[in-house]
Amino acid sequence: MTNVTEAFDAEQALGQAIAARIRDMRRDQNLTLDRLAKLSGLSKGTVVALEQGRANPSIGILCRLAAAFSLSVADLLNEHPSTVRLPIERTETRRLWTSAKGSSAQLHSSTSGRTMFELWSWVMMPGDVFSADAHSPDTRELISVSQGALSVVVGTHVEILSEGESARLVTDQPHSYAAASDVPAHFTMAVLERGGHRNPGHSSTAAKIQGHVP
Repeated sequence: MTNVTEAFDAEQALGQAIAARIRDMRRDQNLTLDRLAKLSGLSKGTVVALEQGRANPSIGILCRLAAAFSLSVADLLNEHPSTVRLPIERTETRRLWTSAKGSSAQLHSSTSGRTMFELWSWVMMPGDVFSADAHSPDTRELISVSQGALSVVVGTHVEILSEGESARLVTDQPHSYAAASDVPAHFTMAVLERGGHRNPGHSSTAAKIQGHVP
């Protein structure tokens, strides 16, 4: 129960921080609510709910908003993105998705700016499926399974990757990940999504904001 409570509290804190960040970024870029909704492919009601902290953003929502602001997800999450380009810069790991069964996705590092180059680690528990909408055209992913077995679906293509196996994906169409056995699947993911605004119908990952958003 403690872990569930901690995850809920962390999700709420992230939602409030993102709400303030969206408001500030929208005003800094002189975007109306309607304009931000159009650029991100979200409804105006969803944007309003996010700005007011009444809805917690999914990974997919974060990626849509980052693209609308011409930022990386890391820049969107950081109140003061680094403007200093050193040969080595430390980055902060953020857990951006968890499920009731214990699945999780962590963003470890990301480049700054319009081109999104991200490093993730995932755990998919048996029975969980993470479904994602299409990314923007020609988005590439590299995945490598370190434990268990992973079912990967991209469009109509299905592959089962066992421990120690890796794959290249073109994820500009709907795709999903799931444990392919009765033990958790652990895998790492690198994502390259080039700069520029997405088409309104595209978003990065699947989870939708739950519940009614007026």
